[in-house]
Amino acid sequence: MQQMSCPAIALPYLPPWSDPRWRFLLLLALYVTLGMTALGFNRSPIQVALTVGATVVLDQALHFLLRRGQPPLFPLSAAISGLGLSILVNYAHGLLLPLVTVFLTVAGKYLITHNGRHIFNPTLFGITAALLLGQGMISAAPAYQWGGNLAVAAFIVTAAFLVFVFRISRLWLMLGFLGFYTVQLAFRAWLTRYHVPPETLFMGTLTSPAFYLFIFFMLPDPATSPASRRGQLAMAFVIVLVDLLLHLKQSFSTLFFAGSAWYLGRWMWLHGQSLASERWAYLNRFQTWLPRLLLIGAIGGLGAWWFMSAISPHSATPDFTLEDIPVTQSGLVGERGDVLQQLDPRIAHIGKWVLSVGDAVAVADVNNDGLPDLFLTYPLKRNQDRAALYLNQSGFRFARVPLPALEEFVAKPRLHGLPSGALWVDIDNDGDQDLLILTGYGKLRFLENQLIQTGKLAFVDATDKWGLGNVHSVALAANALDWDRDGRLDIIVGQGFNPYLSGYPKPTPLNVFALPQPEYAGDRRMFNFMHQTWYDANNGGGVQLWHNTGGTFARQDPAAKGIAGHRWTLAIGTADFNGDGWPDLYLANDFGPDQLLLNHHDGRWQAVTGALSGTIGRDTYKGMNATTADFDGNGWPDLYVSNVHHNLQAEGSLLWLNDGVTASEPGRFHDDAMPRGALNERRFGWGAAAGDLDRDGRMDIVQANGMVDNAYEPDAPQTTCPDYWYWNEKIALTAPTVHGYADRWADLRGRCIFPSEQNRVYLNEGRYFVDVAEKVGWQQKGTSRAVALADFDNDGALDVLVTRQFAPASLYRNKAEEKAWIGIDLVGNGRTCNRDALGSKVTVAGPRGTQFREQVAANGFSAQSEHRLLFGLGATKSPGPLAVTVDWCGHGVRQMFRLETNRYQRVVQQ
Repeated sequence: MQQMSCPAIALPYLPPWSDPRWRFLLLLALYVTLGMTALGFNRSPIQVALTVGATVVLDQALHFLLRRGQPPLFPLSAAISGLGLSILVNYAHGLLLPLVTVFLTVAGKYLITHNGRHIFNPTLFGITAALLLGQGMISAAPAYQWGGNLAVAAFIVTAAFLVFVFRISRLWLMLGFLGFYTVQLAFRAWLTRYHVPPETLFMGTLTSPAFYLFIFFMLPDPATSPASRRGQLAMAFVIVLVDLLLHLKQSFSTLFFAGSAWYLGRWMWLHGQSLASERWAYLNRFQTWLPRLLLIGAIGGLGAWWFMSAISPHSATPDFTLEDIPVTQSGLVGERGDVLQQLDPRIAHIGKWVLSVGDAVAVADVNNDGLPDLFLTYPLKRNQDRAALYLNQSGFRFARVPLPALEEFVAKPRLHGLPSGALWVDIDNDGDQDLLILTGYGKLRFLENQLIQTGKLAFVDATDKWGLGNVHSVALAANALDWDRDGRLDIIVGQGFNPYLSGYPKPTPLNVFALPQPEYAGDRRMFNFMHQTWYDANNGGGVQLWHNTGGTFARQDPAAKGIAGHRWTLAIGTADFNGDGWPDLYLANDFGPDQLLLNHHDGRWQAVTGALSGTIGRDTYKGMNATTADFDGNGWPDLYVSNVHHNLQAEGSLLWLNDGVTASEPGRFHDDAMPRGALNERRFGWGAAAGDLDRDGRMDIVQANGMVDNAYEPDAPQTTCPDYWYWNEKIALTAPTVHGYADRWADLRGRCIFPSEQNRVYLNEGRYFVDVAEKVGWQQKGTSRAVALADFDNDGALDVLVTRQFAPASLYRNKAEEKAWIGIDLVGNGRTCNRDALGSKVTVAGPRGTQFREQVAANGFSAQSEHRLLFGLGATKSPGPLAVTVDWCGHGVRQMFRLETNRYQRVVQQ
């Protein structure tokens, strides 16, 4: 009998250990691991595994399809490319965005070739193509993700030389590049010496491990770089020259584009030589190249369709518009002051950054006439506008009310600081709204409302009476909550800058109008108040805790209460996130991870922290805002945290959806901003507010955007404004010893940072959000800060007020189609439940299901929306009386009501 034989199966060739790519792979894996565990990369192991795995799979698949007859490919180079992308590419927290760079990386390897060999370093091509084609959704990873650490840079260089450099014979390329780049860097430092200290440029480069990754691991790729000494030096010189030209144009990611320019020129040169020598025979190459183009083009077309669907997947047609109310009608005046000119001259160059916040709004019915009134803080406006109370006169007209208690305060910022926010709260449970005024570079102010005591609206300064007058602050956020459920409202205050300068033997308050003078040669302690890192800064002001003991406040130690660290806290959200009846906290922190803190029932909080990067407590994003609402309709309070999404920081907003989070189950708080279309992409995000704008029963989001313009600089041209973000990148490259000091920052005067951005109106369509800002009439662009929602005309439609740091506030009337609604004004008994009923929960059984709200004091960045709760019912006709349930202040006291619709009704605890 004849013996049957099976065909031999080709196995991938396993590179020997002597292949330097093995060591390169292990080094990159080490870098990624360090990044995720110690250096603050906003990457999770799942994202890295997906990036590396997808690169390997796609490379294997294209090799099999396009290089038939060749042995199977061992995916060593593909794994290296995937790890490189994990380090060098930055994107928002959507899980599938990394696939864009993966596809471009592998596609370039098979399309941009000559004689069957790829021309570009695959990782370099993928990054550059993604930057060009990604529509701002993908950027180069910021160098600050390495912490500006010279030790890390030295480690990379040493490791490269020990295990990689001497094995690939590209020493002339690397040394030539370093030499040429040093000369180029010195030339740029000399050109810009009047704008930025030279050491900022030098130290930024020398402490940027990404710079060394480009030099030692990307540039000298043996497969794509010349072997001759002359060729290596020529390559280094050309890339450095192109990099210089791009810097003169103030471009970003210049090394990637300069390197790609070299490879592109080389690819064109090689094909030009082939065409010249082969003539018509050269066209025969298309017979093998065209199928590749068609196959990869088809995959790319499907990917592009998915990518565009992911960015803007849905549309909606709103049934309301937002009508701009002119200042001549509203009376909300805010004219430019001279505060920027009053700053200490030594930090005038970054005055606009230091004073880029504080335009705030607080809404409350302060005279108990049933109409929401306004208090505005305008730190950069003239004295008489800097802290302004406006009473609602109906018809979107407001009348200014003098506040004698604040006249000296607003007139002397050098002595008293600047008003930087406000919070209305019935702190003494007497039935009228008292006013807490936040202060930057000064002391808090507290005004007691005398309406109930005297029958007339008047305010007296009760700061010292309540024990608030002895603490220096740089406050930006405040919220009120009854954290111990004793019926009295307590206060938490968030601070950006640390209110005291470090390095001094005695407590030295930070006052940007009068910094301390140097006490010895080289003394720079007075400038050491900027953030120490860009991803984990712990040198901010943190929070102040004020416990209401009845008639006075007792200051509490945050660390003793479980709130660790000194973060840059810009916004404070509060809600009962775990459903135990006790109010919890969410601290939105700039330059570092946010903090979710569950109430421990004994005056302490417990931090909730996920295990992986990108989970709750490990976001490392730049939290600017904390807005709580039930966005997905499951009866649990969720969180919307706005952020920045631009070059250097393609991160975007967070939408934490809550499924009943606990300390042991942090995964029940998961981010869904990308799939639900609430990323706020290509914007510099600030405040946001949640409310049912179209009265369909779902909570919508209004988002304020834009950073800094030059409108308040008397000598700056108003028609043009050079970009500062390029210089911000140079600062971000540096170590804390450089960017932590204000005197080392580039000059911001006459320059802008995203000065003309449009705000968003995110309409909640159930499973996703749609930005309808243009459709509802929002065309104005600028630099907005806070957003407050209130029904100023009592017609059942939420109107909008937006503050603008370098312009007067804007007021918008919601002109909506008729729909049924119900408005509820809660009043606690003032004993077991505070009069503002903060912490109470309301459910309304409407025609489109049950809606949930929780009463909170403030909700967003620098904003307090009105106290009343408005529920849209969706139906065009009134469904008649509805069942309403109120759980008062978490005590388990529940009351049931039948309330009429299409009106506001006061619900008083029995």
